[in-house]
Amino acid sequence: MMQKFLALAALVLLAACGDGEMREISRHPAPDGSRDVVVGSMKAGETEPFLVVMTAKPGDNINKGARLFLADRGDAPKVTWDSPTQVTISCDKARVWSYRSFWTNPNSGATIAVGLKCGTDGWRE
Repeated sequence: MMQKFLALAALVLLAACGDGEMREISRHPAPDGSRDVVVGSMKAGETEPFLVVMTAKPGDNINKGARLFLADRGDAPKVTWDSPTQVTISCDKARVWSYRSFWTNPNSGATIAVGLKCGTDGWRE
């Protein structure tokens, strides 16, 4: 029980303070080519949660992106661009730690809506 608590505490600390070693899984350019959404994972103690980040410019490194989503205990999330201003993150059986419903580009001020479709039952042990 104590090990689970310590692993959870490490994950929360890394999520709040910075990222562990991040690895890119897939990259999804916006329909207009102005930015990318990147699905990745990061090392956080004994676990490797998945994250989704938005980059301000196409091709930016995953470490430069703004985090939209963080989850563990499931498969890698899927990303779909519905339009140049709307993206949807979907996942199955994930334990979602954090999610942002919008992102504003620091360079242009353009806002992107972020939808989430990750089931309705939540995580169960």
